[in-house]
Amino acid sequence: MASAPETVTTLNGLFKEQYPEGMPDLVPNGCKIQQAVPFVSKSLELGDVYAFPVRLAYPNGFTHAASGDGAFSLKDSKNGTLKKVSVQGSQILLREQVDYESAAKAAKGGKKAFMDITQVIFQGMQKSMRKRLEVEALYGAQGLGVIETYTAGDPSIVISAATFAPGIWAGMEGCVIDIQTVATSTVRGSVSIVSVDIENRKITLSATVTNTAALDHIYFEGAFGKEMTGIVGILANSGTLFGVSAASYSLWKSATYSAGAAALTFAKIRKAVSLAVSKGLDEDCTLYVNPNTWDNVMDDVSALRRTDKSEIKKLSIGAEEIEFFSQNGKITIVPSIYVKGGHAVGMCDPYWKRVGAADVTFNTPGYGDQIFFQLTDKAGVELRCYTHQAIFSEAPAKNFLISSIVNS
Repeated sequence: MASAPETVTTLNGLFKEQYPEGMPDLVPNGCKIQQAVPFVSKSLELGDVYAFPVRLAYPNGFTHAASGDGAFSLKDSKNGTLKKVSVQGSQILLREQVDYESAAKAAKGGKKAFMDITQVIFQGMQKSMRKRLEVEALYGAQGLGVIETYTAGDPSIVISAATFAPGIWAGMEGCVIDIQTVATSTVRGSVSIVSVDIENRKITLSATVTNTAALDHIYFEGAFGKEMTGIVGILANSGTLFGVSAASYSLWKSATYSAGAAALTFAKIRKAVSLAVSKGLDEDCTLYVNPNTWDNVMDDVSALRRTDKSEIKKLSIGAEEIEFFSQNGKITIVPSIYVKGGHAVGMCDPYWKRVGAADVTFNTPGYGDQIFFQLTDKAGVELRCYTHQAIFSEAPAKNFLISSIVNS
């Protein structure tokens, strides 16, 4: 076996040779938000903060005059409000380790051995990072779910239907989560996930967490207070966000609509869109819904097509989306496994961006193009996947959030 330093050097060389442009950027089909919202690299302006100019109020220095008024006097100029908002990116780093034997085989076996061993590792890390990023893009600072019931004997928790999204929990065995109080944000305990029952929203844990109770919130381990503010947090905001008060500027507050603790219907979607239109939405938009919500809307639309064709003259149903035209233009309804059961997220995609120092990358900052790292306490090498970013909308009023959905 080659010495450890030689193995790391050889592996880095093989990576450069096999991936001269870096690892292909694989965004899974399920990560709808990352597909719709592009990453824009932007230089830091204030330390680790990104500054963007946004329109918060329109200019109003108008003068009205009738025909024949001659050289009429002008009213005072009343400038609109433009303000720089500050957006702070969040960091996520994923580690994966490979033992010396596998690393040596990859190094000595040539290109094919290297590809056979590393491709699955790289792709797995990318998928895991993209999943984590999709969850944070939607629900950063909101938590993964709310506990409906807790059984200490198992031990296990059941996530409430309103806060459960299957994509968040699928494949999470081995992940460590924090369970904390909602009132004080005190972490009751950190525990690993042993198994996931998607159908029953049940998560079996590796140990009992003392004093866990219904309504406790769940976060990724150590993520609370360090995540980006996600889309739902941005759309639900009624206070100060990114340094701007939604109470002071109506364009900084999204439209919100309650489904009334009932299933989402075609009529309710149109009402939610009307609220957004009244705040300035006049472009095409996308409504991201939970898979169960998608089924309910499909059933409702199918019933409307049979009984009230006047409602849906301009409607198209495909295998993966529903399109119809409303006051704003085209609305596309898309199912997402990462949207919780109680929410539907209406986004005017052109007004969103992901910003930061780095999208998902295997080039760790400060280490140039080094991909493999020598472990000091284990017989192996390490790979790291990193990102620094935040999601941001320059026009929250052109978006809307539907809440209190109860799927049948």
